[in-house]
Order: sequence, then C-alpha cells, then structure tokens
Amino acid sequence: MHIELAIQRNDSNPQSQKPGTAPLPKAWKPSKMFPVLVFLLMACYGIMAMVLVEQGGVIQSQRNLIQQLSQDSQQLMALKGQEITQHAIEKKQAEQATKPAPAPAPKACKSCKNPARTSRAQQNTEDKEPLQTADRVDSRRMPSKI
Repeated sequence: MHIELAIQRNDSNPQSQKPGTAPLPKAWKPSKMFPVLVFLLMACYGIMAMVLVEQGGVIQSQRNLIQQLSQDSQQLMALKGQEITQHAIEKKQAEQATKPAPAPAPKACKSCKNPARTSRAQQNTEDKEPLQTADRVDSRRMPSKI
C-alpha cells in the first residue's frame, strides 16, 4: 500500500493556483464593527446591573410597606376590640339603668304569720338574674356511685 501526500504551496496570488483545485479559506480578520459590538454589549450589562440594583431597592421598600401595614392592621384590630368591649359595657350599664326597681316583698297575713302567696304568673314575670354557666348543676350528668 502506497500513500502520497500532496501539499500545495500557499501563494498569495490566486491566479497561480491550478485550475482544478478549490480556493483556500481566508484567514479571520476582526471586522470594523467588532469594537462597537463590544461597547454595546458592555453597555447592556451595565444597564442590566443598574436595573437589578433598582429592583432590590423596590423589593426592600415593598417589604417595609407590608410590615408597616401589618402593624397598622394589628393596631386597628386592637382598637376595634377595645371599642367592642366598651360598647358592651355601655350597653350593660344602660340595661341596668332602665331595669325596674325590685318589687316590694309581699305582705304577711296578720292572722297566719306567713307571707302572702303570689300567683305563678306573678312569679314568672319577676326579673331573675341569669345563672352563670359555672353555677349550673345538672344532676342527670353527675356520675352516680354504685
């Protein structure tokens, strides 16, 4: 097996090439636009960096605003709670002020020395103080001993 290596001479004159051979590729030369493109690329990166810094500032200011709004909301809820309790106290005081005076005790019968009996209708109409939930005792729910 025999291999031949053919090397062509690099002539600067294209007319000196043989007619059946392909032209040689040109060497890469930087174009005249290359410095302009580099400058534009650097300017774009600079502008992008400034935008990122501004976005960081905007995000921080929004975070501060949200924190202030949450504090204001908590203060508003506290004020509303105080207002509701104050309104309930005023309402209770108004109910006590408009409450009629307690009825006088029934007179005792002179002959029997017992207080006069009142009818059930009169007993039901008398205002009774409501029992507190802690004061109520339900015997049905008490555990029984065996």
